[in-house]
Amino acid sequence: MVGELIELPDGSLQGPAGVVYRRTPERVSRRAGRELVRAGAPVVTNVYPEGLRWFAGTEALDAWNDIAPRLVAGRPPAVRDLQWTGRVWRAANGDPLLRFEGQH
Repeated sequence: MVGELIELPDGSLQGPAGVVYRRTPERVSRRAGRELVRAGAPVVTNVYPEGLRWFAGTEALDAWNDIAPRLVAGRPPAVRDLQWTGRVWRAANGDPLLRFEGQH
């Protein structure tokens, strides 16, 4: 489900259910991303011109399947096509969210 997402003044994200997520230093690897999405973590993407988009459930898995082949986990190469970098964000209770920034 694509829902309403709010970027708060302090840089945190508020999901459709009102849960607030804050950035962590943890980068998303393919293995960790796959495990977290399969466990139910929502996915947020940010790429021009779409801006921030929220995906949950099967739509989060679909978004992950589109992102995973283009995920950059180390030093980014020169941009030739759409590529993604990702971080794990967490709610106060520890629930994860995967946020991906796209460049093209």
